[in-house]
Amino acid sequence: MTKNNLVFETLPLYNKQSLEELLKNRINQLGDFSFEDDKWYYSKKNDNPLRKEDFIVNFYQVPIQYKNELKYYALLSTGLPRVIRTKCNKISQFLKFIDKTYLELTIAEITRSHVNAYEYQLRLKNSATYVKQGYYAAIQDFFMKLTDFDDTPNTVPTKNINPFRYIKEKSKRKPIPKKVIRSWDRVMKDQDIPIPLEFRTFYWLIRSFPNRISELLSMRRDCLKSFYSEYLIQIPTTKQSGGFIQEEIKTIPVAYSGHGKYVINLIQQLQEQTEELLLKNNIEEDIRTDFLFIVQQWGFKNNGDKPSVRYYDQIFHLKKHKINALFKQLAEILDFRDDLNQLIIPTSHQFRHNAVTDRAYAVGYTMEQIRRLTGHKNEVMPKHYTHQLIEKHKEIHLGIENLRSSNVSPVEFRGKIMNLDERTTKQLSRDPRRYLTWEANGKKGVGICSDITGCNPKGTSVHFECYACDWFVPKLEYLKDYKAEYEYWMDVVDRTSGDTKRAAHFENAIRNVSYLERILKICKNGIEHFKEEKLQEQLDKFNTPPVWE
Repeated sequence: MTKNNLVFETLPLYNKQSLEELLKNRINQLGDFSFEDDKWYYSKKNDNPLRKEDFIVNFYQVPIQYKNELKYYALLSTGLPRVIRTKCNKISQFLKFIDKTYLELTIAEITRSHVNAYEYQLRLKNSATYVKQGYYAAIQDFFMKLTDFDDTPNTVPTKNINPFRYIKEKSKRKPIPKKVIRSWDRVMKDQDIPIPLEFRTFYWLIRSFPNRISELLSMRRDCLKSFYSEYLIQIPTTKQSGGFIQEEIKTIPVAYSGHGKYVINLIQQLQEQTEELLLKNNIEEDIRTDFLFIVQQWGFKNNGDKPSVRYYDQIFHLKKHKINALFKQLAEILDFRDDLNQLIIPTSHQFRHNAVTDRAYAVGYTMEQIRRLTGHKNEVMPKHYTHQLIEKHKEIHLGIENLRSSNVSPVEFRGKIMNLDERTTKQLSRDPRRYLTWEANGKKGVGICSDITGCNPKGTSVHFECYACDWFVPKLEYLKDYKAEYEYWMDVVDRTSGDTKRAAHFENAIRNVSYLERILKICKNGIEHFKEEKLQEQLDKFNTPPVWE
């Protein structure tokens, strides 16, 4: 397979050198190791010294002639260190096979026949299909990421489609039964039950907003910002599946009334408690003092009719495993059971899923609050207020991402990209298939990622990470698909705006509409630009005198 079915010229030597230096400079963001080391500890990515092994990538087993290429691959990879390590180990097995079977073969000399030979070896192994699929996928990723180097093949030697097909069954996540979740809600709102403030705050954050557990626990103490009659809760995310070099901040608007006020007050109380705790205690050096959930060690104990709390001297940063242990302790004490009389011990991840399907807020507003604002006595929200609410939060979502103006954003039409620097445009044209992004209206690759050093998308939805990023370059050929997608999400907004049980869908749809509107504006500006350019070409041709004059 060629790069996008074409053979491209290799980069000039100075570009290759600058790319290598660019990658080596990234080491300073990862840890205190050098490129020549065979053991890389991503210390600057590790906030938990007890999990050091998850942040180490080794190159000891790699044949020496291939070691540099694999290290560059590791620097080009932006996932979790343990994921990078796993991929490097799989690629190392392939390189050891090449070294053993084909003596003195360079990376640039590897062809499809060599890869096919390794594929045959994989088929002979008594391993599960998904394991073989992972090995082949790692090799595909290796050659694709190194296409910009002179010392790699001019054509990608792997097959376009992974030969080891494995369809993974979707896991069935059971939500917490309504009977049980309502019991938990009553306990967590009951101030007479001795539940530490940090646990009560975490519970209502995970119940109210569908965020990841690790995101909530990494909130900073200055996470609250006022915004007119509401607050903005700022929550960092690193997208655990990979894709972020640095954490991004997503913002959730919450009306300071009703349940929203209750949640905001809990956060404010926890801010004060954490501040006081830091002033009165000596904090260990490995604990980041800007976190919100810095707490005193404690645990639940059974005190007969209701739980009690036992405190210890240690100060630590609350973690996911501790949260789940506390849920287990409290569940056994409260003895909440389902309709089959089975004891339900929930996990924090289950609460997150329940937040998506069971949340009674529309971007922080309850239906009662909305009716009070509009003066209506039923739950049919007036169209004019729905429009105002949507426009307000579209503005918030676009403001959060700090996206550039649609007038100066890049756009592509018939292979030509405007509003983009010459170097990046030249780089993208070498292998456009490599830089294709997410789908729109069911079609793949309807956009280009102009971040040539490694994707780092913004946004909070897998499908819309690219749309919410300044690196995304829409393609005018797919304007109809962008419009179809926009109309679909506008229909979702109309269908969910008055349904309290679908508030999460409503919030998600508003965000998607805001990003698609911006993309449509970029396309409109691109069309006007190409019209003007075409007209100018015709005028220049008309004003050019004949050659004999």
